[in-house]
Amino acid sequence: MLVLGLVFAAIPPALAAHDTNPSEPVRSYTYRLDGVANNAPGATGTVRLTALPNGKIQVKIRAEGLAPNLPHAQHLHGILDETGTRFVPGSCPTIARDQNGDGLVDTLEGVGDYGLVRQSLTTTGDTSPSSALAVDRFPVADDSGSLSYTRTFTPTDPMVWEGLGALEVVIHGVDLNSSGGYDFEAGVSPLNPALPLEATLPALCGGPQG
Repeated sequence: MLVLGLVFAAIPPALAAHDTNPSEPVRSYTYRLDGVANNAPGATGTVRLTALPNGKIQVKIRAEGLAPNLPHAQHLHGILDETGTRFVPGSCPTIARDQNGDGLVDTLEGVGDYGLVRQSLTTTGDTSPSSALAVDRFPVADDSGSLSYTRTFTPTDPMVWEGLGALEVVIHGVDLNSSGGYDFEAGVSPLNPALPLEATLPALCGGPQG
């Protein structure tokens, strides 16, 4: 017994602590992306959000049925609780959110369900909410309307990493009149009158509560 006691006593404190203090586990969330209200019939997809132990997040998106050959703004949206210190699960809006009676649910009409932009899922550069309308840095759907996106980055807001499982993913951009481009036939975006409504209209949404 004396020998065993000496053996355990000789283990360095740092090594012993390592045995009882494993690294932060990877947290991963996978959701189906469905069309928002009547905005983009036939559009569908999946998303996987992963919180890595190093404070980064990885986002993988696969979608189809989107406007072909056009950029699609995409974001992590989130709703803060009354204390403003954590995110609470949001949801995807239904046609009941159509306040102006145009048969569509625009970005602002859906904010009550999915919250404000917390990260911009750009292909390069900044991912903060400031890049929410950086259309030139969002993925472009291919000829068939399919989109594939993977990016790993450090979120600009640490609460995004902590509350990743409560956030919604929203993909924007709908070619309502099948013109092959985003035009102003349906009006201007409520976010920026210099942009067409089509460019910022929510197409797909998914999260912990749909």
